[in-house]
Amino acid sequence: MTKGIQHICMADDDPDDYYLFEAALTDVNKSVKLTWFATCDRLLDFLKSSDDLPDLIVLDMNMPGNNGNACLLAIKNEARLHHIPVVIYSTSDTPAIVKNAHECGAHNYFLKPSSIELIKDLIKEMLAIQVSELDK
Repeated sequence: MTKGIQHICMADDDPDDYYLFEAALTDVNKSVKLTWFATCDRLLDFLKSSDDLPDLIVLDMNMPGNNGNACLLAIKNEARLHHIPVVIYSTSDTPAIVKNAHECGAHNYFLKPSSIELIKDLIKEMLAIQVSELDK
């Protein structure tokens, strides 16, 4: 059985990107909870200790400390987290980086759009990802 996305965790070190994403998400579906972390380490601490696991994780690729791939690998190697879809949301679109992200377990790789309307379209695509209720 599947359900829609109800909670998103986002790790992105740029607060401006977070605010744009949050504004677009609110316009698209204000009932979806968004929890933001400025670093991968903070996201991982939350995921390891929280009972409020997200239905989707959105990761920036270029973050200080653990980058998107390191964070993605840590999530996919954690038994209680590996089922959560992870999408990369980045300004980097080098084919080798995109390929590596998919090999590390990314559900999808999205280039950060340049307008709020395009961010809304991207969020609609993210919200269409089906989540298995059996995994929760």
